[in-house]
Amino acid sequence: MVKKLWNKNYLLLLQGSAVSTLGDLMYSVAIGYWVYEKTGSSALMGIMSSISLFVTMFLSPFSGSIIDKCNRKWVLVLGDFFQSAIMLTVGVFAYLNRLSVAGVLIAAFLASLGGVFYAPAANTALVDIIPRDDMVRGQSLFSGVNSTINMVGTAVSGVVVAFFGVPLIIVLNGLSNAYAAISELFIKVPKSSQEGDVVTVKGVLNDMKSAVKEITEHPQLKLFIPFLIIINLFSAGAFTLILPFVLEKGFAVEQYGYLMTVWTVASLAAALVLGVFKLKPKARYWSMALSFCMSGFFLAFTYLSENFILTCVMAFFAGVTNTIGNTIFNAAFMLALPEKNRGVIMGFVSSASVGGTALSALIYGVLGEIFPLYIVFTVGNMLSLIPMIYFVGNKQTKEFILNN
Repeated sequence: MVKKLWNKNYLLLLQGSAVSTLGDLMYSVAIGYWVYEKTGSSALMGIMSSISLFVTMFLSPFSGSIIDKCNRKWVLVLGDFFQSAIMLTVGVFAYLNRLSVAGVLIAAFLASLGGVFYAPAANTALVDIIPRDDMVRGQSLFSGVNSTINMVGTAVSGVVVAFFGVPLIIVLNGLSNAYAAISELFIKVPKSSQEGDVVTVKGVLNDMKSAVKEITEHPQLKLFIPFLIIINLFSAGAFTLILPFVLEKGFAVEQYGYLMTVWTVASLAAALVLGVFKLKPKARYWSMALSFCMSGFFLAFTYLSENFILTCVMAFFAGVTNTIGNTIFNAAFMLALPEKNRGVIMGFVSSASVGGTALSALIYGVLGEIFPLYIVFTVGNMLSLIPMIYFVGNKQTKEFILNN
């Protein structure tokens, strides 16, 4: 186990992730602009965005089991090289003016296949390269850097795409993935207990069976996962419909960008505070509990406000409290997972979370056709507070945070 947060492995993974995240963000804006310009179809843009969601939902439990048996360093390296090859190929077709919508959708599917293996490898590797008592700080700084990249990238992406053109942006994304892969060649990831085991269909199915047994027998995991799915179902869908919500309020499209920037700045500020200050166990628990509950009330005021400035102020406080609560809980959750089945259990959690978000978005979208979105958002958010208050006040939740 490493003894300091700023070790070589953490820094290499951090800067590699930052560079590839910036490239991915620029690509998403560029390819979205290209698809809409070519077809004028927002539905196609939605399909392209949902491909990754469904691949993650269906394949995460399987990929988690496979990752547990693989050398995670090489999963990271090969995953980024795979993404790089896809992007560079798409870039060449774009330069030759032979890129098609079908080709873009195929590239999105292939990239999501790489991502469904890369994400659990990176997440489980982080647990092993960050000192246990620095997990909250380490994850906060990691997410803070990525939030900064997203904030800056969102602000300049439109200008960059207009200035450099879509083909060059796609190629630059491929090069950013290649840079991340080269950086990861120098990372040392501790060997897991299952690493080197032969990957078989029977073995993967047995791992999934063991993970389900572990979840159902673990006194805290069997409580947390259903509650997290329920809370996600009630509240996550609102975040997928913020743009129509803003327009329905009578605000301009530019104000949507300002609101998203406020949320990102709030998340970044909270992540940096948690990254700088090392909280004691009791302080972690109370920070998490109060933040989760306060976030719900701040979001309700955000949805109900008719004044844009007040909406932004409430969104800022909601972003701060939401980030604090999630960061503290996620750090403890990752530490509590048994090392042997960590990847496959995280796969189940990711699959359930994504599935809950997709279903929530569908429900919110249908209800939004019948009722004003601000009413749908507010009611859903307040309903989510009922299981949330029970969850954070539960004795097992408190013990869980204090012990991890």
